[in-house]
Amino acid sequence: MHGSQLASVQPAAVTCSTTPASYSYDRHSYCLNSFKATLTNWSEEGEILGTGVVLVSANATLSASSGQWQESQTATFSEATGTVKELGVTLTASCTAACTATVPNPWAGSRLLTLGQSATGNVTFLSTPGAGLVSDITTKYDLRVDQPGTTPINIDAIWSNPRQVRCDTMFAGNTSTGCVISSVRAQLILPLSSYGAAAATYGWAEANLIDHWGSTANPIQRLADEPTQTANRRNTCGAGATRPFVTLPANVPDDSCDEYPFAASYQGGTNGAACADVVPLLQNGVWQFYQDPNAPAVTHNEPCVRGHVPLTQNSAAGGKVGSNSQTERIIDLEKYEVVITS
Repeated sequence: MHGSQLASVQPAAVTCSTTPASYSYDRHSYCLNSFKATLTNWSEEGEILGTGVVLVSANATLSASSGQWQESQTATFSEATGTVKELGVTLTASCTAACTATVPNPWAGSRLLTLGQSATGNVTFLSTPGAGLVSDITTKYDLRVDQPGTTPINIDAIWSNPRQVRCDTMFAGNTSTGCVISSVRAQLILPLSSYGAAAATYGWAEANLIDHWGSTANPIQRLADEPTQTANRRNTCGAGATRPFVTLPANVPDDSCDEYPFAASYQGGTNGAACADVVPLLQNGVWQFYQDPNAPAVTHNEPCVRGHVPLTQNSAAGGKVGSNSQTERIIDLEKYEVVITS
């Protein structure tokens, strides 16, 4: 192995769908585009006298450090025919599990709308899972549409968010609550510009080793237990490795052993003797990877890598692995992807 290079990728952004009556999601937010409810005014003879269409759109941003979130709701009287000239709209939200809609109505009572008018407001949800627990929450909605008159006509349109919001209290000594859309897989994003040889080592392993740990096809799993993390680190980079890691201070100032998959993952902890040992060097703006002269030749069939990484970059990347677990609310055993950017 000599002079192999690393390519980086950029994560895709998520935007709200333009498809009517559909939800869109990322890890920390969701939105609904144009849920449709139609009120029909029938004559006693069964003929249609008029119709009115109400479209509901909504969006919410979740918090990684709170069990409370607001959801903005807008109901628009968008279409009318015949006798339907105005509509009253009432919206009520609720939620399941360890959750309460503390503000269930985005506006007070029934809001009377004429064609083209909208009613807008916020509902508020609060999740309170117990210490060390997880709550999977479904948010639910009841839209009541009525046509005022001597003989009121009304419909109830009821729906639920098809994906659950997961709230947990499993960080900061089981005192910190936060919420995510857990069906959207978390990512650990490590820019080369910030984490240097550490990020380069992880990206090389993900692209070149047989298991491709951290990729979309083969994500890694967070290991939350700190004593096991310490044991994993010892097995790969420390005294537990039957082939010691020999630093190369002449090539890498402040050299240290940086393992991947991470010690804080269920894929970590392999005996370091089984790892590929590489020396990542930034040369002319490109990361090149060289064979460690004290290690066997790299075959790319190794289950892990040990990179020669300056200690400051090693420590910074390790800190990011830990903090990212909290900001992304990645709980024990949960899978996530490792994305290396420029």
